[in-house]
Order: sequence, then C-alpha cells, then structure tokens
Amino acid sequence: MLNTKVTKAVRLALAFGAASTAVIAQSATAQEGAEKVERIEITGSRIKRVDMEGASPVEVISTAEFEGQGRVSVAEALQSVTSNSFGSVIPSSGNSGQSQSTVSLLGAGAGRTLVLIDGKRMGSSPSLNGGGANLSSIPMAAVERIEILKDGASAIYGSDAIAGVINVILKKDFEGVSFDIQVGRPEAEGADTKQMSMAFGVSSDKGNITFVYDHQQRNPIFSRDRSYTAASMEDKNGDGLISIYDETVGISYYGETFKKTSGGGYIASPKCDELTKTVPGFVGVLDQGSNLGGVGGGEVCAYAHADVSANMASTKRDSAMASVNYELTDELELYARAMFSRNDSFGRYAPPADYLDKMAADYPLNPTGEEANGFFRWYQTGNRDGEVTDYQQDYTLGLKGMFGDTAEWEVSYHKAKLDYRTAGRYYLSVAGLSHNILNDISLDSEEGKANMRATTYTESQSELDHLFAGLGFELGELEAGAISHYVGAEYFDMTLDQRYDAQNEAGLIGGDAGGSGAGERDVTAVFYEVAFPLLDNLTLSAAYRYDDYSDFGGEGNPSVKLDYRPMDDLLLRASYSEGFRAPSLKELNAKDSKGSPRVTDYVSCAAQGTPAIKCSTVAVSEMRKGNDQLGPEESTYMNLGVVYSGFEDVSIKVDYFELEIDNVISIITAQDLVHIENAGKLDEVQARYSYVGIERDADGVISKAYTQYANGASMSRKGFDIDLSYKLETSFGDFKFRNVTTLLTEVGEDVYFTGPREDEKGAPETPEWRSQFTINYAVDNYTVNWTTDIIADTYETQSVVKVDGQEPFNVYDGSLPTYVTHNLNMKYYSDGYGTFTLGARNLFDKGVVYDSQGFYEDYAIYNAGHIGREIFAGYNISF
Repeated sequence: MLNTKVTKAVRLALAFGAASTAVIAQSATAQEGAEKVERIEITGSRIKRVDMEGASPVEVISTAEFEGQGRVSVAEALQSVTSNSFGSVIPSSGNSGQSQSTVSLLGAGAGRTLVLIDGKRMGSSPSLNGGGANLSSIPMAAVERIEILKDGASAIYGSDAIAGVINVILKKDFEGVSFDIQVGRPEAEGADTKQMSMAFGVSSDKGNITFVYDHQQRNPIFSRDRSYTAASMEDKNGDGLISIYDETVGISYYGETFKKTSGGGYIASPKCDELTKTVPGFVGVLDQGSNLGGVGGGEVCAYAHADVSANMASTKRDSAMASVNYELTDELELYARAMFSRNDSFGRYAPPADYLDKMAADYPLNPTGEEANGFFRWYQTGNRDGEVTDYQQDYTLGLKGMFGDTAEWEVSYHKAKLDYRTAGRYYLSVAGLSHNILNDISLDSEEGKANMRATTYTESQSELDHLFAGLGFELGELEAGAISHYVGAEYFDMTLDQRYDAQNEAGLIGGDAGGSGAGERDVTAVFYEVAFPLLDNLTLSAAYRYDDYSDFGGEGNPSVKLDYRPMDDLLLRASYSEGFRAPSLKELNAKDSKGSPRVTDYVSCAAQGTPAIKCSTVAVSEMRKGNDQLGPEESTYMNLGVVYSGFEDVSIKVDYFELEIDNVISIITAQDLVHIENAGKLDEVQARYSYVGIERDADGVISKAYTQYANGASMSRKGFDIDLSYKLETSFGDFKFRNVTTLLTEVGEDVYFTGPREDEKGAPETPEWRSQFTINYAVDNYTVNWTTDIIADTYETQSVVKVDGQEPFNVYDGSLPTYVTHNLNMKYYSDGYGTFTLGARNLFDKGVVYDSQGFYEDYAIYNAGHIGREIFAGYNISF
C-alpha cells in the first residue's frame, strides 16, 4: 500500500469529495512506495496524471458533501458554489424557461460555462435556445462527484469553455441496493419538497452494472403568499395620488387604459369603478406616474396581476440512469450509459395583457372619441396557465483499451435528444376578439369568452450526435521523465427546431411572446496536448484545438500551463488559454418574435423633468429578430496560483484569474436603445443595424422597440479564488473546517451596446464576493454538517445619467446588506436499520432583501429568503 499523499488524497476524496485536500506530491515521489501508481484524468486535461492538483484549479466536490449542505438537486448544488458569482436561472413561473436551471461561473453567462457528463458535452436545452445546459435534467442520485474547472478550456473541449467547465461524474461501480426518501416543508406557504431515489449495482472482476432512479418534486409559490410580492399600493409621498409603478407592487396599467394618438396623458376607462366592483383583480383609477408621462398628467385603470400569479413554478422530475462497464479482455473495455429524464412544470400568470393599436374613434372598445391605443387586461379568458414538459434522452457507447507499455486509446459515440413542449391555456385569440366585435357578441358572455380563449403550443427539439476518438501515449524522454501526448478528433452534428403554433407565429395571440427558430450545424475538431517534465518538479503543458463549423468557419485555440513544486508541500501554477463561444443556433436563425420587456426610459423622464435616479420602469412592446451574420466570441483566460499543505491537516489554495471576452454576442435590447438614444448615437447604430430602433408616440413615450442579436460588446472578470481547509481529530470526534471564497476585483461590462465599459462590481445583483463556510463533525454513529453561505453587500440602485454632455455612465447609490444563510444537516447511522436525517435549510429564516423604499429585490442570489426556513427529514437504507 502506498504510504503517500496520493493515497491519503484518494481516501479523503471518497469521504469528503476531495474538495479541500491539496495533493501536490510529485509523480516520482508517489512511485517510491510501489512499482506502479494509477494515473487519473482530471477535468481540464486528457493526459492522465498521478497528482490531483495540477496547473489548472479544479474544485472536486462529492455528492455526499453537497447533500451534507442540504442541497437536493444538482442544480441547487451548483448554484450554491461561490464561483456562480451572481446566481443563475432557477425555475420561475410564467416564462418559457420555467423548468430550467443553469450555472454561470464568474457571472459570465450560462452559455459561457461548459457542462459535461463524464467528460462528454451535455446536450443544449432547446428552451435555452440551444445555448446552455439544463441542470434540472441530471439525477442527483446518479452523481458520484462534480469537478469544477476554474480556467478556460476551449483548447481541450472547444466552444463555451470560456469561464470554466462543470464535469458531472456519474456512479459507475456502485454495489448493492440503496433506497432514499426525503421531505421538506417550509414554514411559509408553498415550495414543499418530496424526494425519492433508489440505486442498484452489481460488480465482478470483469465489470459492473449500475441502475439509478430519482424522483424530485417541489410545489409552486404564489405571489399572494408572500407579503412583498402580493399586490399592494400606497401613497408614499403624501401627494394624494397613488402613481402606477412608483408607488405600487404587482399592479399594472394594463387593466383598461387608453391613450389618444394625438397626445395627452393616459385615460382610465369610464367603466373602471364598475370593473373594480365586479371583476377580481381591478383596483381602480391610479395616477399614470413618472414613467408614463409624469405625475398628475393622466390616469390609468389598474389591475393587480400579483393576486393570481405564481412567483416560483412547480417542478416534478423523474430520471433514470443505467451504466455498464465490462472488460472484454485484459486490454479492452466496453462502456455504455443510458440516461432518461422527464421534467414537468406548472406556472400561472394573470389573464393576458395586450394592447389594441390605433383604434378608430368609433371602435366599440374606444371611449375616447378619437383615435387611441388601448391597454387591456382580457380577464374574460381567465388566468393563464403554463404547462411545460422536458424530456431528455442521453446515450453513450464506447471502447477503450491499451497497447504497448503506455498507450491508451478511446473511441465513443454519444447522442443526446432533448424535447421541450409547452402548453399555454387561456391566452387571448385576437381573431376571436375580432369575431366578437364584428358580430356584436358581448365579451362577458359565455359565447364571447369561449371565442376569445386560445391555447398556445410550443414544440422544441435539439439533438446532438457526437463521435470521439483519442489516443494518449508517451513518446520522447527528458531527464525528468517521459513526454506525454494526447491527440484526438471529434465530430458533432447539432440541430435545433423551435416551433410555435401558427396563430402565435402570426401574431394573433395576446399575452404571449416568442418566435420560432431552426438551424443545423456540424463541427469537426482536432486537438493535441503535450506535457514536458522539464525538471523533476517542473512540468510544462501545452494544447491546441481547431474547430471547423459549417455555419461560420473555423476557430483555433491554444493553451500553455506550468506547474512547479519547489518542495513537496508547495505547488506554484500558471496558465494561459484562448477560447471562443460559437453563436447559438437560435441566435443565428431566430424568426421575428415579440415581447414586453421592462425599460427605464431616461429619455422620456428627462423630457418630463424627472431625475434619472427616480425614473421607474415600464413595460414596452418589442419586436426581436436573429442575425445570421454573427461571428464567435473570443476570450483569453490567465490564472496564477499557489497550493500549500505544509501544515499538518491544513490546505491553502489561492488563485488569481483574469478573463477577457471580446466580440460578445448580445441583444441590442430596448434598454440599450434608450441609452444609445440618450447618448445621441441612435442614428450611428441604425446605420450598422438597420432593423433596430425605437418608435415613440406624440408625447415621447415608447410605443415599440425593435431589437436584434449582434456582436460587439465586451466583458472582463478579474479576481481571486481562495480555498482553505483544516482537519482536526479529537477524542470526542473529528472536525473538518472549510472556507471557499470567490472575490472579484473587476467586473467589466459595457454600460450598453457600443457604450463605455465600466467596472460594475458591487452593483445591484453583482456582489463583489461570495463565501461559503462548512463545518463537518463526526463522532460514533453521528454526523453534523453546518453550512454558511455569504453574499457580499451591493449598492441599491443603478442609474444612467448624462453629465456635461458626456456619454451616460452608471451611478450607484444606497446599499443592500450582506446576505447570510445557514443550513444544518444531522445524520444518525443506525446499526442495520438505515440512516436517519434531520435538518433545516435557511435555519434562521433569513428573509428577502428590501430596498430603501421597501420594495422586494427579486434577484436569484437571494432565493433562499423567498422560500424561507425549510425543515427536512430523510431516511436511507442500503444493503
């Protein structure tokens, strides 16, 4: 048996996930105690090595460790890591992504974090436009560990590996039978959880078979069940008026409101008082507010959509995985895996809100006597319900073998097929509305309601076919050892097909948004890695990969890495890599679609004399399209690090990183267009992108925005990853302490498309650092795990103003507090009767974050407070 740090690391990896143990022993040292040491492949390189720590920082966390933190899914586990700096997509009600969960390393965007399963690229979700992976489809019970590469890796894996790589390693050698159940109950209404899983495995000298089934379920949270999301209104400034958006929560002017095209303020429907008395949701006449033309300038008939909408969608996931590994001969192994998942989600929105454009003076629904636009809540159709079904199939079949003394080869075929279907019930049929008007059918009659109801349908599918061939070998020798090489090739065929129903595609559905998109591409790639042992304690590694895309051309990306061990307990490392992200098939091929984003219209506010800092947001009508001329994003990533384990049972890791991304693909949003117009550069941008623009009515209020995907923005990230751990063995139990922190010293973002780039660290939703403390305690048959998650304080508000004729720039004000939550997980391992679990997520019931005006900050990073304290209990038995 090896009496080395490698042996110790393997043991700790099994017990604690290897996340906090620095293993930096040299290969030569590791081989002193045995004739042969097993080499392992760590995410970030295909060249196998003895040491778990190398030139690139990799955080390795076991499923047991995530479960000890109280995480119930792969998505929750990854969203809790500190390098997921600004949070990421979580299941939210009423949008096309309500069943999706993602991770965004360094806050660079989910499409710039590559997700692998057992080293193979995960299929892209059609709901995410083919530009990201849905973590909700991975069964937690099938996961052995997760490796998080905190480095650029396009030279190894190709597109998307810009900000880092997530590699989910599945169980392969499980033996026995295991059953697990868990239930969770928040103290506040909604978000109850149920979880059940089972695993079965058999093994022999020749191989193993593993089967896993996993079921997870979480109930929705309705806006009315939280005081801060429930509809409310208050005359906060005491002027005798309640201004829409300025002094309301969960209330919209899309009730029954009009605006003459000739100008003037908004006009509340003469029927508003009657509607308020007879139709649930209507709240009466309110002032139009600062963003709709100025306080006191008009009135709206308002509707409280938050009284019926769900804030967080319900989810129900069922997934299964089966894997086989079998040694055909001593030097040839067959492996295969099949994984299936189904994710059902339910969300609810208020009845459809839609406007009628330029109604004639004599139009039956127009009471103004002049041509006017109408902003209606079509309550007659009922509440909109969104039902989403995700179905994923993932298959892998491969062979790997050895020949000679050092050569190892592998060939594989991988296929992923993802289906995404949505059904939206009780939307508005524009044709049905017109039929009612033309035939004088009352909109409130049963016949009229039936005519106006529409069911929307979206069917999307993405497919990935992947062929891989690779060969690792040693060729050539230096004084310190053999030169290791890895050469290989890959072929991908990718398709995306998003189809909306014909009525939606034609713009005949009210209260819905989106558009179809379809595309196909194939990619051929070749790659090469080499590792030179320059000295016994100094290794230089290099890699190069070239990807040839059928739709936009080729991209070549190099990387160079150095790891130096001046002593057994100290590792110094450095790396430089170039990377890219290919435009997604949806970004290239999206058809025209409509939406209703919220915009802070600084131009209109300035015209009304409203200071930028007090300018509130308003929903605007938007038309969006793709861009088949997009090129790839390009990036550089530099890392410098030190790993030290010279103190007994102590590990210290510190890495400094710099990420720079150019030619960023983004949407020239409606908000961007406002900033561009405010800077006097709208004509310049429209000369390059003829589709984009803003239409305003006679009073200067935005009536429509035209947006498009484009290259041209940039971003940067600089900062430190710090990982400290300490083990303490005592007569009354064993302790393990760990702290992981991601500190950002620069968050470079363009203020708007073509605008100046500024450092936005500390801005709202952009915390400067995230930190996680864990304490694990084990004694006899008991374990206790305590986890503390800390998110740094941020500024409260962000506005864009013009000073002395300069371009707009960000101004920050106020403060949102540091956000701290605690999880507790206790286990009792009985002798022969299974394992009992009791714990609490958000133990001290940390609430949501409010701004200085008392409004709820709806940011994903504060989601724990939205659910509140959740008590959970579980039971596991294994045979």
